[in-house]
Amino acid sequence: MATRSMTITHQPAAPWEWPLQPATATRLPAAARQRWLAVTEGRVWLTQSGAGPDAEDVWLAAGQRQLLPAGTEWVVEGWPQARIELLEAPAPRLTTASRWRVWPPALGAI
Repeated sequence: MATRSMTITHQPAAPWEWPLQPATATRLPAAARQRWLAVTEGRVWLTQSGAGPDAEDVWLAAGQRQLLPAGTEWVVEGWPQARIELLEAPAPRLTTASRWRVWPPALGAI
């Protein structure tokens, strides 16, 4: 079985969608934020890298998705082939209230 990284060039229907070729495992490197892997076509096998002997394989069909927690690396393969979307949540926006904090916190009246 061949292995490749998700940094390959591709011609997706959308910039966040990738085809998975038969008998080719694809590594999804760890990311700083959580992501969702959604299957748009076909069926995929998914497993977390380095999760040890207790790790469970995940099988997803078209229309299903899997949360990939931040900092985790995964391996995905189409069975026999598939298309996936890899979606990452946007960075949180700071609001005015979260930018300005009073330190130390105000104490109640004595």
